Amino acid sequence: MGRRRVGLKSIAVVILLTVSGVGLADVSGMLKLCAGCHGEDGRGMTAEMPIIAGQPAVAQEDAMFAYADGDRTCGDVPMMCKSAERLTEDQIIELAAHFAAMPWAAAGEEFDAALAEAGKTIHDRDCAICHVADAAGDGDFPILHGQRKDYLRHTLQQYAAGERTQLPVMEKKISALASEDIEALVNYYASYRN
Repeated sequence: MGRRRVGLKSIAVVILLTVSGVGLADVSGMLKLCAGCHGEDGRGMTAEMPIIAGQPAVAQEDAMFAYADGDRTCGDVPMMCKSAERLTEDQIIELAAHFAAMPWAAAGEEFDAALAEAGKTIHDRDCAICHVADAAGDGDFPILHGQRKDYLRHTLQQYAAGERTQLPVMEKKISALASEDIEALVNYYASYRN
């Protein structure tokens, strides 16, 4: 599992970069590239793009390091992997801090209420211990509540098929999910409003 950071170390690097006068100017070109898919506001330009504004910095770093190191494949859309490969560790930390500092806001997409109710049961049983039910998250794990449906569906399907590296405890839970369980979770997360 390649280069990964611990949250406190990341915060220390960002503080050091800020104090030393090294800042987002060094990654401004990458911010423009990120905005091409994720938008300047970090909310994603299409339904398939995740909302990264307000996602915990540690979770964003882990994702970018996974793309850069080949631990996570990009499939039909190689842009994320190619972009992440070009970044230094310090640039990844800066970009993650930049988007994490933005406010989180739910996508507000339509959802099926019956599926959402079933998804809440699955979430409470299998996911809530790490992915807490408020938009603040717990500081390390990605916020799922309010994330885009198409992105979540695709990601959960990748996890279930073993196409994306995941924590062993998560792998055990996701591998036990049927396709209708994934759809229920997607609708539950889509039901979140903040």
